[in-house]
Amino acid sequence: MPNLPPEIVTDILSRLPVKALRRFRCVSKPWRSLIDSKDFVKLHLHQSTKTNSNRCLLVEDTLLDAFAVDLDSFERLDLGDPPLHDHGMANSCNGLVLAVSDTPLLWNPSTRKFKELPPTPLDPPGDVKVYVNELYGFGYDSKSDDYKVVRVTEVGDGPDGEYLYSETKIYSLKSNSWKRVSDYPHILPSGKRVWGVYLNDALHTVVKHCHHCESIMAFDLGTAEHHELPRPDLTGENVGVASVEVMGGYLTALVPRNMNRSEIWVMKEYGVKESWTKLLCFAPPMPEPYMNLTPLAYSNNGDEVLLNYDGRCLPAYSLRKQAVRIVDLPGLVPPFYNVACFATSFYAEVYVGSLVSLDSPSEDDGSEKQSVQGQVNAKKDKNNRDEFLSVGFKLVYLFMTLLSYSQVLVGASGDEEEISWNVSMELFNRCGVE
Repeated sequence: MPNLPPEIVTDILSRLPVKALRRFRCVSKPWRSLIDSKDFVKLHLHQSTKTNSNRCLLVEDTLLDAFAVDLDSFERLDLGDPPLHDHGMANSCNGLVLAVSDTPLLWNPSTRKFKELPPTPLDPPGDVKVYVNELYGFGYDSKSDDYKVVRVTEVGDGPDGEYLYSETKIYSLKSNSWKRVSDYPHILPSGKRVWGVYLNDALHTVVKHCHHCESIMAFDLGTAEHHELPRPDLTGENVGVASVEVMGGYLTALVPRNMNRSEIWVMKEYGVKESWTKLLCFAPPMPEPYMNLTPLAYSNNGDEVLLNYDGRCLPAYSLRKQAVRIVDLPGLVPPFYNVACFATSFYAEVYVGSLVSLDSPSEDDGSEKQSVQGQVNAKKDKNNRDEFLSVGFKLVYLFMTLLSYSQVLVGASGDEEEISWNVSMELFNRCGVE
């Protein structure tokens, strides 16, 4: 019986989670080459984004301990030994997470690979003792197919002193180097881990001009230029946009209201003012000072919105019932109406499981040469995994794993259909394993 066409094998593999794909790399050399290829990495990421699958929630507490859960089942995921340590999570893009400290790093929780960014010092003018406020942003520049980290540093002559200047630098993963660009022309937002959230090749933030007067600004990662986006039309007293976030591929705006209520607006069409739509209005169950509200993700059916309420709990807001339930995750703080939890908080960031690599092109060349030598040395110490596995074991392993992950196959039309035992056997019989 002829082998299954390569495009069908590729399509099936692109629908699997990263954990399964890491195992499938051991099935055969052709599969390893396919799964490691840049085209497949992009296909798998596109498939996950299109089907709203492989979504994870990364949570970090005040002690910088991190864990992750599957965003659909809320089951804990095995991250191995996260490289965060004294790092604080910032934001994520295409499965990569930026963590900041004296030595920032990029981390792929799904592949467990990480990369420390090279140092780039700030040189204050003269011998002035300065106060430094530093924030980062992270995103993808599709025009150059490059992941970029933006660092904005504010320099003053003391915590309460006069603002002196700012410095903006961009790190390129491709070149593994920093480059200084035009200084950031606005004051950095306070109380934020990042100064810009990523969407459409740009980092977005709210710039305060004066009391209840602000703008939504976007920083283009390709041109390093700033441009303004339209705000939603808001009515009422003391109304303004407190912050912007990204949820489900759309820009969202948090609008504080009276009586501690908060509204979340969504820009349905990027850059179009008329497309701003109010999504929900959230009110805490008891009066208290205003707290920050961050939209995280839609549920799979789109009925619920998962929120982060000031790092104290995860409310899930039902758009249909206009009701709130608290998502219970082991290790998180009690619900926000328990005053005992006021001193504790957590940070949550949604990421997608992906195979995106952290190697720059120059490192790819070097690692390929090292890989050849490493294979030679490995044969002296132990058998290669492909040689160790017998053909029969590979077939059984492949069949059981395919059967485990392919109970539901999403067709090109988007319909879900059960794969019968006979179809699973057909897949098994047609898959060529070397």
